[in-house]
This record gives sequence, structure tokens and C-alpha cells, in this order.
Amino acid sequence: MAQEIELKLAFPARSRKQLLNHPLIRGAERLGAAQTLINTYFDTPDLVLGRARVALRTRKAGRLCLQTVKCAAASQGGLSSRPEWEQPFSGEFDFSAVADAPRALLEAHRAAIVPLFSTDFRRETFVLAPAAGVRVLAMIDLGKISAAGREEDICELELELDTGTAEDLWALAIQLAADLPLLPYDPSKAARGYRLYRDEPVRPAKAQASAVRPEMSAVGAFKQLAFQILHDWQANTFGALYLDSPDFVHQMRVALRRLRTLIRAFAKVLPPDYVAAWADELAEAANGVGTTRDLDVLLAHVLSPVMAEGGEDAVLALQERCEAARQEARLAARDLMRQRRSGEALLRFARDLYSLPESADAMSLPAFAHACLRGLRKRQLVRLAEAQAEPLAENLHQLRIGFKRLRYTLEFFAPLCAQKSLGAYLKQLASLQDDLGYLHDLDVAQAYFDAWSTRAPQLREAAGFVRGWHAPRARELKKAVLIRAAELLESRSPWRKLNKHARP
Repeated sequence: MAQEIELKLAFPARSRKQLLNHPLIRGAERLGAAQTLINTYFDTPDLVLGRARVALRTRKAGRLCLQTVKCAAASQGGLSSRPEWEQPFSGEFDFSAVADAPRALLEAHRAAIVPLFSTDFRRETFVLAPAAGVRVLAMIDLGKISAAGREEDICELELELDTGTAEDLWALAIQLAADLPLLPYDPSKAARGYRLYRDEPVRPAKAQASAVRPEMSAVGAFKQLAFQILHDWQANTFGALYLDSPDFVHQMRVALRRLRTLIRAFAKVLPPDYVAAWADELAEAANGVGTTRDLDVLLAHVLSPVMAEGGEDAVLALQERCEAARQEARLAARDLMRQRRSGEALLRFARDLYSLPESADAMSLPAFAHACLRGLRKRQLVRLAEAQAEPLAENLHQLRIGFKRLRYTLEFFAPLCAQKSLGAYLKQLASLQDDLGYLHDLDVAQAYFDAWSTRAPQLREAAGFVRGWHAPRARELKKAVLIRAAELLESRSPWRKLNKHARP
């Protein structure tokens, strides 16, 4: 059995020449001539192997034909490690060399296994030696995935570690991504083939449920949570750059904000330079797509409800101006992401996270969580008092941010909390965040309306119509939301008993 350790990086096909001309590739040893690899993936009609995350394929490379079995990859920040069994294929499957569990599955369903989809790509392989004792295979793959009459492009650089460490592999990838439009990309060719076979679109990655455990160290819990969120940041960055749905930008910003909240929550157990560097860089990355998200929200939540209830004529010109501004902002955001080398930032974050040292914790994870959540609640009570004294837009905005941080942090520590009250508490937090978010969206929209009306006075009437349409709900919410916020912060919290879990 071989154990692959590799980084998969996606790049636009137009950048192939730029990649080949990079000094690290241009000066590397070429491993043989380019090969055309024709792969057929097999499964049962009801996808038993796919559900078990076992991939079975045959590969034809010239006269050579191979059978390969791969199991699920453990992936962290694009770096994946998976068991693999490869041997010559002569027309009949032979699973005798495969580990017991996948072999039992394959043998049990042998009779039902059929061809499902294929990949056909050209591979160029180079041997890179970026440092003493380090040897990496760099494989450039260009071609197609074909499934059920549908096709999707393959355009990948795989960096496979031959000798060296995971840190060496990240260092090489970071060096390449600093100069090239490379993005870490988790989905395997097999996973993409299955998605294509099922005719499923690429969907935005959303927050996964926390799986922290009471016995974990604080740094261990941080790393597990951060790698989960990094997956979302990475997947949604790809979508924001190359796909059209505005949800990718939204979920990318959510991932960045969750990471910032996570770093803030665990700052006491993390190296100060790590906290300072990444808090700033993540904020900068989120702000880079802020205008795009503002205009998405303006269209969906401020203008669309008005038009749906008969305000079309009054709002149409305003909507057209907003649509044009959104398109400009989306193109500008993509340009900025490319200029900032988003892939290089993702790889650096993964490397820094992977390398974080453990610390000797003075308290258990439940006690740490209790202190963290209690502190957030206290700060939120101060914000609430300020908003009650002066319900100004900025005070309500800060209250919203505080509830968002409290909600995210409670979700991080959710498995440790009292489950009976957790769901209702989170639901109320989300509701407060949504309502305060709506009030903030109206303030942001008004700023755009004012700017556009200055240049195009004919839009002033439409902006006034929209403001008037939303005014009754906004007035009611301003009163009600502060009452609900006070009730929630004064209620019994799901984390109240966590301080009883002292480390023995």
C-alpha cells in the first residue's frame, strides 16, 4: 500500500505557459514525455463505493493498464493523505492486495460493479528539488471529465511529496502561488466525476457543525475548528473567482469572519504574532469583497421586496443602477483577489495552522469555553446599554456584530454545552442578528442611494420611495429588537455549567 501526500492546485488553462515558464518548473527535471491518461471509474448503479468513499479505477497510459483503489483522503488546507493500492490490470479486478475493510466491500459488490464515468487528460511530470533532502513530483494535468453525457475541464497542478515533510510541500506551493494564479483545491477527480454523474452543481460551502470534545486541548480544538473553516474559505474562493452565484462571495465572507472570531476567541492560547498577523489579513480579505456583498444584499433584501409589492415603476431605474454597480464591483473584487494571490494566502494560513505548537493549558476546554462565552456576554451587555441609551445606527451595528461573534463562538463550543437549551438560544441569536442586520442593510443602502442621487438626481424620488416603504418595519424593529436582546442576555445560558469542568 502506498500513502500519498499531495497538494492539488487549480489554475486557469490560459496560465499553463506561465506555469511552465516559472523558474521552479522550467529548471526542473522532466520525468519522461507527456502522457495521455485515460481513466475509467467504476461503481455499482446505486453508488455503494462512492458512499463509502472508496474509488475504483482503471488507467490506460500507452500500453500500460493499471488498477487503482483509493480510500477517503484526510485533507487539511488542501494537503491530502490517502491510502492507495495500485497494480497491473489484465481485464479482471484483483482486490487481494487491498486492506481488509475496502476489500470486503469491493468483493461483496463485485458482480454489480459497472463503468460510471471517465477522465481523459494529458499529464506532464517534473521532479522538483527545492531544498536539500526534498523531492516533489509536480504533475500538470489538462483534460476532461466525462459523465452521463456531461463534461467538465481538468486543469490542475498536483504536488506529490516523494521525500521531505508536509511543511516542505507547503513551502514549495506557497512559492509557486506567490507568482501564479494557483488555488488549493480539495475535490478529487473522482469526487468531481460523481458530482457530474449526479448532475449536481458546484454549491457554496457552508459552516460545518463543530466536533470539539471536552478532553481536547484549547489549541487542538482551535486547529480542528480552523481547518473546518479553512475548507469553506478555500472552496468559496474558487467559486467567487470562477463561478457566477453571489452566494460564493457571501459564504467566503462568512468563513473569513468565522475565522476572525475563532482567532479572537482563542487568542490567549495562540502565539501573539500569529493572532496579530492573521486578524489583519483576514479582515483585509473580507473587506476586499465587501462592496460586492453590500450590493447583493441591497438588491435582494432592500429593492426586491419593494418591487414584489408593486413598486416596479418607481424602483426600476434604481434597480438598474444597482445591478450595474454590482457587476462593476464583482469584476473589481475578482481582480483584487487575483492581485492579492488568494491561493498563496490560503496556503500560508494552512501552513501556519498546521505548524501551531501545542500549549500547556491551565484549564480544561469546557472551562476555557465558559470563560470565553461569559466574557462575550458581558461585553454584549455593555453594547446593549449603549444602544438603549442612544439607539443610533452605529450602536445598533456594534450590537449586531457582538451577537454575531457570540453566535459563532457558541457554535464552536456547541458540543460542550447543554443541548436542551442550545438550539433555542442559537435560534434567538440568529433572529437578533438578522433583524439588526436588516436595519444595518437599510443604512448601507441609504449611503449608496445618496451617492447615486448626487450624480443622477432623478433617482432621488425612487430612493425616497424605497426608504418610505421600509420605514414602518424599521421603526417597529428598532423598538422590539432591544427588548428581545435584553431578554436573551438575561436568560439562562447553555454554557452556564461549563465552569464546573475543571481539569483534574
